[in-house]
Amino acid sequence: MCCTALGSTRLPGGSHARQLMSSTSPGETKLLASEIYEILQLAGKEEAEQAEAAAASCQQKAHFFLGSNNKRAKTVVLHIDGLDDSTRRSLCEEALLKIRGVISFTFQMAVKRCVVRIRSDLKAEALGTAINSTKVMTAQQVVKTEDGGELILPFQEDAAVLVEENTDIPDYLPEEESPSQETDKAVTRVGSITDGVGWLSTAANFLTRSFYW
Repeated sequence: MCCTALGSTRLPGGSHARQLMSSTSPGETKLLASEIYEILQLAGKEEAEQAEAAAASCQQKAHFFLGSNNKRAKTVVLHIDGLDDSTRRSLCEEALLKIRGVISFTFQMAVKRCVVRIRSDLKAEALGTAINSTKVMTAQQVVKTEDGGELILPFQEDAAVLVEENTDIPDYLPEEESPSQETDKAVTRVGSITDGVGWLSTAANFLTRSFYW
């Protein structure tokens, strides 16, 4: 019964593999299966560790590019008089989004401030000009002093700053055309770390079922 079950399984090696399995005892066969299973498990763990290391390296590179060490960007803190409610905030958002060179911005409504990340070649005065153009808000720059304090500096009114605007900003999709409305489709992850070791687990399970009875 043992020889028939093993002989019906097609494994690499042909007749030599069948002869080897027929000459081993059930105990030796179980030991061989255990060793093969452990080897496959170790190989799967090594591939998973390599994939995790590669993912961590990519995250570090992304953090370096977007972090405070990025020499192509700088941070400007604005104190905005008139930033009182969500309507004014929306006006401020629209004004900042039109400026070419603005990377991101965060509002601190409690203290009427906005932290803006911009390209290093963009002047802070351009932000003040854009916000002042709303006619209902006035922006001032907050700078750090040598003793750790803060100093609020108004932008010069007579300083003419040319603001390069984004003219190719796409409009928001209407709700009836939004792809998120398709609820009959599932979303799956692509490129999971465990995908690379799936065949190893399958092979290990196959060997376990074949050699253990």
